[in-house]
Amino acid sequence: MDSSADRITDVWGERTPYAPGTRWPSRTDTHLAAGLGERDVERWVQAASLLHSNGDAMDVAVREGRIVGVRGRAADRVNRGRLGPKDLYGRQANASPDRLTRPLVREDGLLVESDWDTAMNRITAHILHLLDERGPGSIGFYTTGRLFLEEYYTLAVLARAGIGTWRRSS
Repeated sequence: MDSSADRITDVWGERTPYAPGTRWPSRTDTHLAAGLGERDVERWVQAASLLHSNGDAMDVAVREGRIVGVRGRAADRVNRGRLGPKDLYGRQANASPDRLTRPLVREDGLLVESDWDTAMNRITAHILHLLDERGPGSIGFYTTGRLFLEEYYTLAVLARAGIGTWRRSS
């Protein structure tokens, strides 16, 4: 797929028809930062899309230590090289000037930058406080609606067995 393709009007890209009984043809979708070609990529890093549960195989383009694009992996049995809009454009969030790179904690009503240990210790302390004061029903999980059955099961085990039976030891 050409990086200049209009994926707004043609979200999934060109069709790749095939005859009944034949293998779904591969197609390597690629999207690189403006002005870059494959020759400008220093290395390709194998990855899988985490933006949905399919786990589409992809390669991440790296230049000067930064993500500059993606391409599908044609040999993958799930996506056969095709990348959807989330896969193609999701990497742009990594370079956004609005992206947080450090945790924020509230100090006197204002959000201020913190280190990870401080932020995680505050979260842990708050969870323990909620469990002591209100019990395990005070804790909830916010997840995607695209988990696999096994992932929902694991989450339920954590919620019911881990948190649901929690009691502070003396």
